[in-house]
Amino acid sequence: MSTVCRCRKASRYPAIRTDVSGSTDRKSNSHTGFLWLATFIAAMGSLLFGYDTGIVNGSLEFMAVKGQLDLTAFQQGIVSSGLTLGAAFGAIIGGPFADKIGRKKILTILGIIFSVGALGCAFATNITILIVFRFILGLAVGSASANVPVYIAEIAPTELRGKMVTTAQVMIVSGQFVAFGVNAALTPLGAENAAIWRWMLGLGTIPGIILWIGMYLIPESPRWLVSQGKMDKALGVLRRIRSAASVESEMKEIQDKDKADKELNAEQATFKELISKRWVVQILITGAMLGIIQQFAGINSIMYYGGKIIQESGFDTTVAAILNAGNGFLSIVGAVLGMFTIDWLGRRNLEFAGLTICGITLVAAGVIHTVAPNASWAGITIVILVYLYIIFFQGTLGPVTWLINSEIFPQRYRGIGTGITIFVLWIGNFIVGLLSPVLLEWNMSNTFYIFAVCCVLGIIFVALRVPETKGVPLEEIEKYFRTKYDK
Repeated sequence: MSTVCRCRKASRYPAIRTDVSGSTDRKSNSHTGFLWLATFIAAMGSLLFGYDTGIVNGSLEFMAVKGQLDLTAFQQGIVSSGLTLGAAFGAIIGGPFADKIGRKKILTILGIIFSVGALGCAFATNITILIVFRFILGLAVGSASANVPVYIAEIAPTELRGKMVTTAQVMIVSGQFVAFGVNAALTPLGAENAAIWRWMLGLGTIPGIILWIGMYLIPESPRWLVSQGKMDKALGVLRRIRSAASVESEMKEIQDKDKADKELNAEQATFKELISKRWVVQILITGAMLGIIQQFAGINSIMYYGGKIIQESGFDTTVAAILNAGNGFLSIVGAVLGMFTIDWLGRRNLEFAGLTICGITLVAAGVIHTVAPNASWAGITIVILVYLYIIFFQGTLGPVTWLINSEIFPQRYRGIGTGITIFVLWIGNFIVGLLSPVLLEWNMSNTFYIFAVCCVLGIIFVALRVPETKGVPLEEIEKYFRTKYDK
């Protein structure tokens, strides 16, 4: 579809690229620059997603100190996972709320919530207050995960949409990298002042303010304005973000798409109808289990408690914080690699490769920690294995899970089906975050073995239940599930 649109515009407006004065090119570059600015500002919500989930990695140790919050291992799990529990509900309610009040307004509100939530965590005087503000931050994180990609997709031109929307995913792992960098920079100060954790959490206010104030500088989604019948405002926005020659044709495309979407939404299935069809329930089970597999492969045990794992491998607090920053950097590397391989190697192949390599690295790290914990080479070898795990996870299981879930549901059931599977994925994230500090305190090697077993179970599940969707029309995917389960 995008190719057709580009060809049509080029033939209808042949002078756009050949204006001798270069004024049209300059205007086009200006529009593109403004769109990238808008993308960057909106993606602050994704960066905060990464920052607020990752910052506990280094701050929990200082919260647990007597004289601070004196947290037990289980309480540390509650503080960490309180955010992901909030995110599960934020992801569910964020989309419908944005449909009512607008993409720009919801992201502005999220900027305020992120800012206030970070300050609330920084000034928390007890664990109850901290958990409340972490849950509030989680609502913002979940809503951002639903709304940032939508806003970017709706303002981006067709030829840049893929790159611009992918920015949201890159910003999530970048946010984790920033969080780990902040931890590494501030950890040495914690030796004399354990309250440094307040600065770690409070610095999340800065990108929150950028999102909050920045949203006033960029436009509302023209597609949302059309959906609300505000045609003049939508036209005004398009004139700000598109070349004059393309405004009229794109406005018509948006209106036609809005009409088709409203007709489609009128036919969207209810939850009762979804669970009444056995083959659709099987799709729902498949999608939900993919989310569980992704989380129980252990990624967020490492992303939330990587510093603790590295310390258990024989490094002191400061060195562990520095090495843990590598987790964030390699997450970015893995995410970028995933962008370039997901349409090349196929979904199932990447799932198999990711689960296999993640399982092997977990077992290897567990064996080393069991049989040679004090060897001079043991600590750095475990760190290298963790790095390999992160690169392969972020390049395979991370993106593939989301992609398959967007492909396996028929159009009529896609909205409610993907909403349920995302909720289940966040609940899995919550469980892993809650139990990981307890498991790690019990036995790090056994924790790795448990996640490795989950990887093996995941391989079996994918082999039995998940079809290859690369290059397969959505209608054929629906036919696969109907044939297999509609009896």
